[in-house]
Amino acid sequence: MGDLGGWAMAIASGLTGGAVVFGLSVAAKSKAPRQGRICLLTYGTPVKVLTIAMVPLTLFVVYAMLNASSDQMLMAFLVACGFIAGTAFLVYQVFFVRFGYDRNSVYFDSPFCRNKCVAWENLENVGFSLLVQAHYIEVAGIGRIWCSSFLNGHDEFGLFLESKTRTLIGSGS
Repeated sequence: MGDLGGWAMAIASGLTGGAVVFGLSVAAKSKAPRQGRICLLTYGTPVKVLTIAMVPLTLFVVYAMLNASSDQMLMAFLVACGFIAGTAFLVYQVFFVRFGYDRNSVYFDSPFCRNKCVAWENLENVGFSLLVQAHYIEVAGIGRIWCSSFLNGHDEFGLFLESKTRTLIGSGS
């Protein structure tokens, strides 16, 4: 008979991960907070707390990699690189990217793309990334903007975007 404890731990960790993702999705408010006429897509406290918690977890994974046996070093290195890349991406998206919109424009601010305001007519593409598990829009003058389902206002933005793309396609833009 196999090790039932190993199977139970794998199932429990999968269910826990699924519950966390479900909880973060449910915790996101469907309506975006407003700043005047601009709808701001923001991350809520649960996502910020999880992102902060990923930093020490990633440091622990790097520490574990540094102490891995030589026959496990390659796998430990790959896992550590995945944690580093994922955590860096999360910290950047959650704490350093600002994204908003109104009926006329997209507003975007990040360390790499400072204070942009671009008309919706510059919308080039709408898509979904399987790797990141998030929707995105591509806007000329800004680039790709990630639209996670964990953002407050994600649902409202999706409805707005459906309407806006119909209008843009209908007007020939």
